[in-house]
Amino acid sequence: MGTLNFLTGNQGKIAEAENLLGPLNWQIKSFEIEGGVPEIIEPQSDNLTTVALAKIAQGVELLASQNRLNESLLVEDSGLFIDALPNFPGVYSSDVLKSIGCEGILRLLDDERTAYFLTVAALWTGEAVEVFVGRCDGQIAREIKGQGGFGYDPIFIPDEIDNNRTFAEMTKMEKSTISHRGRALRALFDFLDENGA
Repeated sequence: MGTLNFLTGNQGKIAEAENLLGPLNWQIKSFEIEGGVPEIIEPQSDNLTTVALAKIAQGVELLASQNRLNESLLVEDSGLFIDALPNFPGVYSSDVLKSIGCEGILRLLDDERTAYFLTVAALWTGEAVEVFVGRCDGQIAREIKGQGGFGYDPIFIPDEIDNNRTFAEMTKMEKSTISHRGRALRALFDFLDENGA
């Protein structure tokens, strides 16, 4: 069984990674130093890849400081991009969610509701950095629906599902099959599988 350190304080992200990679014999664990998830500085950029690469660089420095450079490390940055609100919330999705919530997003929209989620996952293999991208297109719902998931899941309806269900109305397995994060993590798994990592 391989172990993958995930540098995130978001338990929802860890659960989604465990759900996808766990059955394939990968153990996902939160990357911690002295019992806590280390703070990293999020760069000011409107590009998710730039943000993910800056985070993985800081993570690799932390591994080096602990003499753990041979371990794998994953960082991931995701954003919701709403066509009617160019580049918003985008790389600021987490901050916007904390400040105005799903309700605030719903108040900002009229009839144009197309949107997409994008995930950029950066993996330190112990030797090099690899980048994986996942995207899911959909619509913003007109109301909050569902009890599952986290973040914007109660207002995002993916195009690939019938009957207008949000991510929050799906099982974890249903969501991971089509979600942006699920696609990025499957690409990551394929890489690990092919390279014997």
